[in-house]
Amino acid sequence: MVRKFELTRRAFLEFTLAVPVWLALPSGLVCAATLRVTGQRHWSAPDHTRLVFELDAPAQFATRAYSDPDRVVLEIHNAQHRDGDLEIVVDDGLIKRISFKNLPDSLLVRVELVRAADFSAFPLAPNAGGERHRIVLDVRKRLTAAEQAAQDRDTESVRKSGDVVVAVDAGHGGNDPGCSGHRVVEKDVALAVAHLTAAAITRKPRLRAVLTRDRDYFIPLGRRPEIARRFDAGAFVSIHLNSAASPEASGSEVFFLSMKGAADKAARELIDRENAADLVGGVPPGEAATPVLNILMNMKQNQALRESERLGEIVLDKLATLPSNDSRGLKQGPLAVLKSITCPSVLVELGFVTNKRDARRMLDPDGQRRYAALIADGVAEFLE
Repeated sequence: MVRKFELTRRAFLEFTLAVPVWLALPSGLVCAATLRVTGQRHWSAPDHTRLVFELDAPAQFATRAYSDPDRVVLEIHNAQHRDGDLEIVVDDGLIKRISFKNLPDSLLVRVELVRAADFSAFPLAPNAGGERHRIVLDVRKRLTAAEQAAQDRDTESVRKSGDVVVAVDAGHGGNDPGCSGHRVVEKDVALAVAHLTAAAITRKPRLRAVLTRDRDYFIPLGRRPEIARRFDAGAFVSIHLNSAASPEASGSEVFFLSMKGAADKAARELIDRENAADLVGGVPPGEAATPVLNILMNMKQNQALRESERLGEIVLDKLATLPSNDSRGLKQGPLAVLKSITCPSVLVELGFVTNKRDARRMLDPDGQRRYAALIADGVAEFLE
């Protein structure tokens, strides 16, 4: 819901107090606003909400937190919102609404919170996907002791259930759409197939699936393996879609981790694209690098590497039984999402969004169910 926003006297005073001293200098010492905020988006995750503000040029900004009521104010210096003063209702359990107020020399963004929260803000530069300059504001839930205890109990219940846990990871998400073509958007199909795969795995005896994300939001590459480790997963499967310059490229392929570079050009390009997800989706400074936990020096991880190859072979053989689905083989590469996993783990590329036949199957609900059933069968066979 978006509507024009008229400030009350109290809100106006809050905005005024939020403005730093330099805005009160004589008009001859400050510049007229020249930047434009051209749009905004938000995505709600279980533990945080991400706000993205698009700009037509890089900008300086500052943030402040307030209480009674809880809110965060973002000031973008020398900027105005293209659409003037407005209010956007979020109501996702963490953020109530976002209000924009154009002042003479800055734009103030007021984020009203449902509860106290932590936050971080950082800029993102334009990328090859057509994104412009952006400011990202992540608002993260601050769990109470009771909420943290309840979350820990739920996790422990899964770990001690006697079931083997399989972490199913839907690639990309939120402001990282992945690749697209023929009406297929990678993040959407990956999420749909991940849900179906998790359900198919959980229907099998003594297996239980957990999803790294269950809706459309972004998770940094380094946090996805953390979810698998938290539940002591016995296997990790990351689901993706492929693309190529040639519309003739088609079929499924499966990757497992190698600390060396990929063997062929197409695989290297795919790995570079998948490893760039943090740059596209955006992570706070210092989070982008996924640690490599001395994999070649750790016996448990060495064993996981060997078992990942066998898991990949089984899943690829299952996917090859789909009619008219070419098997492009089992491949290795230094994929960031797999680097800190200590259980057998693979990345599955279902097919090519740039190929009409593959795209048709990946968009078809029945095709998605068949992909999911075969991946689940492969995981179950591996874990027998």
